[in-house]
Amino acid sequence: MDLFDEVSKEKKEFPRTKSLKKSVEKRNYNFYQLFSFWLFVIIFFLGIIFGNLFSTCKASTYYFSSNCVNQFNYSLMVLIWFVGFVISVCIFAVGHIIYLLEDINKKLH
Repeated sequence: MDLFDEVSKEKKEFPRTKSLKKSVEKRNYNFYQLFSFWLFVIIFFLGIIFGNLFSTCKASTYYFSSNCVNQFNYSLMVLIWFVGFVISVCIFAVGHIIYLLEDINKKLH
């Protein structure tokens, strides 16, 4: 038993870009799946906007300094991105469940 022969038998090629594009294009997405995609795109940009609007003060050497240098709020941006991703994935999952139920219904009738 040669290990290299076993690896050669089990080896699969990486999918090409055209085949991935065809597999994505032939699938019809329902309203919930499209809505979750666009919602995530909007929340992505909102995270950047809110990170800039609600900026934080940069730490200074003096504790009681009155001058505050505004700094981009990365933690708020990442938090908004994470919450938006979780909400989008949940909505996409509901859309996928609806897609599967409609597919089952088509096969039953």
